[in-house]
Amino acid sequence: MKSKNLLQRVAQFITIVGLSLLIGNISAFIAMNMLSTPQDTSFFLWQRRFIDAMVQLGMIKGMWLFLIGNIVIYLCQRTRKNLLLLILSIAVFILGEFFIIPLSYETSLLAFQQYEMNQVTSDFLTIKHKEDVLGGVNLLILLIYCACYTGVVSKLENEIRVSS
Repeated sequence: MKSKNLLQRVAQFITIVGLSLLIGNISAFIAMNMLSTPQDTSFFLWQRRFIDAMVQLGMIKGMWLFLIGNIVIYLCQRTRKNLLLLILSIAVFILGEFFIIPLSYETSLLAFQQYEMNQVTSDFLTIKHKEDVLGGVNLLILLIYCACYTGVVSKLENEIRVSS
């Protein structure tokens, strides 16, 4: 019994580390986008180098830690809340691994090409916009996860039941 409790605590720690890496990366990406000017190829080149490093160092590792931690938590304690948290973590992982990261690499490739041409292309801005929107969706899912994890959702459900 104690080993399961210890395993669950370690999984919670891993999940929190993964969540922190993801939210930290997303915050950095948002700040980078707020600084950008639409026609500055030098800035976009620097920005994409920074983002590529952040994706490699934080986002990919964060997604894996977040997913693995939630899988272990669910396996230790199969509750509806843990199932919901697992589903949300799977959504974050799929969106990040199969959509955002490939778009990120494509965006960076275009940024490097347009720097050589010294011209910002509409293709770059279009793909960058898609990457930004999907990143926003991932942030929304993470915020929903945090609300469910802290019990905000269940507290709201209880308040609705009481007032009905």
